[in-house]
Amino acid sequence: MAAPAVSCLRVLQDRRRFELKEELLAKIKTGPKVKRKGGGVPAKAKKVESLAADLSGTVSLVVTEYRGLKVGELQELRRRLRPRGIEYHIVKNSLFARAADQSGKGELRSLLAGPTAVAIGDGDEVELAKSLVDETRVLKTLKILGALIGGRALGADDVQSLARLPSRPQLQATIVGSLQAPLAQIVGVLTAAQGNLVRVLQARGSQ
Repeated sequence: MAAPAVSCLRVLQDRRRFELKEELLAKIKTGPKVKRKGGGVPAKAKKVESLAADLSGTVSLVVTEYRGLKVGELQELRRRLRPRGIEYHIVKNSLFARAADQSGKGELRSLLAGPTAVAIGDGDEVELAKSLVDETRVLKTLKILGALIGGRALGADDVQSLARLPSRPQLQATIVGSLQAPLAQIVGVLTAAQGNLVRVLQARGSQ
């Protein structure tokens, strides 16, 4: 009578080992289940808050459509922009639209068409515009949709106009080259550069 009992026990043990093996394989394939704790802010909400903060602050950004760019091209684009103090981020249109609404920049919604990425700069606005316009010459499928400069939404044509202005380093070089010139000439250089930027922003604001 002992043999059948031992045999039955072995069958149960073998079955349990099989079940444990299947559970282990399932964990390897799908990863352990993580229980979400309440009280935290969802990742999407945090992303919206971060974007809204950028749009509300003094940061300048250029909105682009990256349709047709390969992964390697996107990586190279980021690599080229980073030394200039420009970060390039792919954004989900729905989240960006919510962030635009929260920051009072709802007019940016009209720029969202297709796969969207934003180039965020923390320095010279002209240099930001120049950098992105230059990249469109290298990457033919990269398209500039508009920008947020000085708290104002600009169209693609405005970004092109802004890119034609002298950047801060170029302006400084011009001033250094004019140090031997009369003071009135130096003031004229500064006034002309500032006036060009103001006209671009005013032209956009009057539309």
